[in-house]
Amino acid sequence: MTQKLLLYIILVFVCTEHVFSQSQNIKKSDEFYAFQTGEPEEEGFSSLKLSAIFPYVRKQQVNVHSLMIIRNDKIVFDAYFYPYTKGLQHDIASCTKSITSLLIGIAIDKGFIRNENELVRNYFPEIKSYSKNFQTLTIKDLLTMTSGLDCGFDNEETLFSGLFKASDWPAYIFNIPSTNTPGKQFSYCSCNFYLLAEILYRSTKLSPEKFANKYLFKQMGIKNFYWTKNNKGVNYGWGDLAIKPYDMAKIGRLLLNSGKWNGVQLISADYIKKATSIQILFSDKKGYGYGFWVDNDHSFNAVGRGGQRIHVDRLFNAIVVATGGGYNWDEKGGLDELIGHSIQLDALSKNQPAADSLNVAIANAAKMNGILPVESLANARKDVLFNHTLIFEKNSLNISTARIITSGYIDTIFRITNPSGKVVNYPLGIGTKYRYFKDTSSNHVYAIRGYWKSQDDFVVDFNTLTKINDYKIDFKLKGKENQVTIKEGTLAINDTLRVHFDGNK
Repeated sequence: MTQKLLLYIILVFVCTEHVFSQSQNIKKSDEFYAFQTGEPEEEGFSSLKLSAIFPYVRKQQVNVHSLMIIRNDKIVFDAYFYPYTKGLQHDIASCTKSITSLLIGIAIDKGFIRNENELVRNYFPEIKSYSKNFQTLTIKDLLTMTSGLDCGFDNEETLFSGLFKASDWPAYIFNIPSTNTPGKQFSYCSCNFYLLAEILYRSTKLSPEKFANKYLFKQMGIKNFYWTKNNKGVNYGWGDLAIKPYDMAKIGRLLLNSGKWNGVQLISADYIKKATSIQILFSDKKGYGYGFWVDNDHSFNAVGRGGQRIHVDRLFNAIVVATGGGYNWDEKGGLDELIGHSIQLDALSKNQPAADSLNVAIANAAKMNGILPVESLANARKDVLFNHTLIFEKNSLNISTARIITSGYIDTIFRITNPSGKVVNYPLGIGTKYRYFKDTSSNHVYAIRGYWKSQDDFVVDFNTLTKINDYKIDFKLKGKENQVTIKEGTLAINDTLRVHFDGNK
């Protein structure tokens, strides 16, 4: 997902808005039929070491939303961190690429696509003009991120800006300059996976989401999902698929079982092996397969920006599923290491006190007290900030004005407008309590709260919750030099701008 699109989640105009209720109508029979519940020690996990996850998340203010650990088809750890709540769909970001790869495998198995060595240009006969090397570009080159296009982390935002304005997305991508011969050089390019989505659409006569539902999701009991698509009806093959964490775990189980689900081979074992094996070797001896990041011969990952992950380890017969916003799994001493240090190949001796303590910590993580306490400041300058309209300079979130309203509504309201004049009223919790907002067009849920850091400093924590971002909008009241900072780690946003009151109450 690009920065441009992500910014619109803040300013999207929704005709119907309401506070989201945490109570979800989830059928337990649907939620747990794929896995059993297991005791950590019986499956080789130390409850004591797993418990170390919670103080780390709390003290470091890690914006992890959910974390699930499964071994031998038994759930040994299943935690949801306030304000995220169990049962919500979550944007899995670039984990979507791994799902798109699986759909390509199914299309090959069913004969819609001959094999991954087919030429890409065969699916786009109407395009007569294209950059060098498209003559030899194959589906495999797209899957392995070796298209040779001048497209990668450094210029992806610029390319996407042009893509979203283009009337013909494939033609736009076909004319991205080539810098390398296809199949030779790895360069992480999301445009590759849009072409794969388009190939699915053209070869199967179904959109990727309809193809996924017919041949994969329905068989696995994945019933509720949302996948962003363009005006043509083609879903973004690179990202923006939203499913529940439990359904992410089902994908992990499918991969662990070499494409077989409850005795039925949904994807050929041969394709799964190729997809999850190193096709492109990196200098650190890890590599990339067909839309998967591969650690070694038994461990691989679907990875999405912001902390989304499906980790599969065949040696330990284990699956780790995580969702979050703005979290970096490579952080030293972080979740990756904490989980890794907690497991052994063989079962451990029973430790009931530690297991009980772990269960209490899991339950507490879902409650408001999981948030670090906020000091109540009697001398906070509420009369200066609240119920006044602030006019913003140009900023990354495209906010024109903001107003925190404390009267006339059931909740405190954080009202923002964009340059076109569209207005959105977000309910705003105060202190450690979040309030919820549901975008009825996508079912995405946002959690918003505000708190005083000091008498002159008020922070709006805008957690997109079922997406991948956590924005901090910090109002610093300095007399005539009022200032706002906007920060978001996933998108590397770090704006500092002056704001001024319009004088109208």
